[in-house]
Amino acid sequence: MATTPSGKRCKSDCGASVLDAFKCDSCSTGFLSSEHCVYPGNTSFEAQNFKSKYSYFWEKITRDLRRISDYPSPLGVVTESAQTTFYNKGDEMPSGRVKAIHGIGVICPFTMENAAESPYTGLFEPGRQEGFIRMGSAVDYSNGGLTPGLGIKFPRTGILSGNYVALHSLDFGQSWNFFASNLSNHIPPARSGNVQQKIIVKKFQQASNCAPQVGLSDMARYSQNGQKHESPKFPFKLFLVPSKEVQTPAIEKTVDQVNSEMSSFPVGTTLYTVYACGKAAGDEMKPTEGSVEMSCGAPMKLGDMVTTDKCTTSAYGDKSFQIRHQPVEEDWQADPSILQQNGYDAGKACGWGGSSDAVQVPPSRCAMSASSVMLSDDVLTV
Repeated sequence: MATTPSGKRCKSDCGASVLDAFKCDSCSTGFLSSEHCVYPGNTSFEAQNFKSKYSYFWEKITRDLRRISDYPSPLGVVTESAQTTFYNKGDEMPSGRVKAIHGIGVICPFTMENAAESPYTGLFEPGRQEGFIRMGSAVDYSNGGLTPGLGIKFPRTGILSGNYVALHSLDFGQSWNFFASNLSNHIPPARSGNVQQKIIVKKFQQASNCAPQVGLSDMARYSQNGQKHESPKFPFKLFLVPSKEVQTPAIEKTVDQVNSEMSSFPVGTTLYTVYACGKAAGDEMKPTEGSVEMSCGAPMKLGDMVTTDKCTTSAYGDKSFQIRHQPVEEDWQADPSILQQNGYDAGKACGWGGSSDAVQVPPSRCAMSASSVMLSDDVLTV
């Protein structure tokens, strides 16, 4: 259940309003009174070990294997708060909120055996990591193909989950083969002539000044066993290469045919090989194009995503399972050297068109107080 910065319980679902250009979620707190919403997570749930959380998610995911009936309009993001995507500390969508993009997907549990030589911390440290990947097109198939996107979640003991998202680009209708292209948590800026792209990017700029990128530093701050790293070490970006095992025909398909392709993967299938890029590869204006050597500066093979159970459609996955986006500005604050690399200008890579000196911190948050960073003790619900 959402609360407010003053600690009051919401008496209605949270929602955004035209009064502030749909930037902030608010809820009713009493007769003719309202406050901004905060989503602090859940004390009793977060206190559990990652195995218990993993089991909780998988039980919810497999309880109802039906997908939602159709993709929502991607322009639905306009009337929802983008800040909730970045600052909902829980693992589930707030009541009443709809996934306007990536509305339909398939979820697979997987493991990664991170390389023994990994210099990174947290979920990037050497050894076995267990998580979930949700795969689906960002929008419907009316653009002549799929718009592949991934959401990755790693439950962690005693702390909030580690999450990141990955795309190839913002272009709608890329290929009928979901696994045709490399993906990353850094993608190219929106093309100037695409109106829908510009609208979505403008919306995300209410929460981050760099809509084409999401951060990784939170992933590195805590290990899966809950160990905290005061000085997290994380890669510049991740570069995901789809395996030969998952390639599918590039012919026109329905949503159910694509989902069926993914659900048919045998247990033990390698979905993606994940490379940790230690630095920028040039100007990073095409961060997902070409080979690892071309697009991943100082590449290191981190590991393979290997399925541990059958991939499945899921009503819970489509309606409730949230993958939090971390503002990439938090990476810059944790490691300022990111913005000082020769040949790399974050301003251009983020689509500002100017220097990275322009904006280096995320936009102000809608609700900030001591209570906004505390966990609640509400019971998780679907």
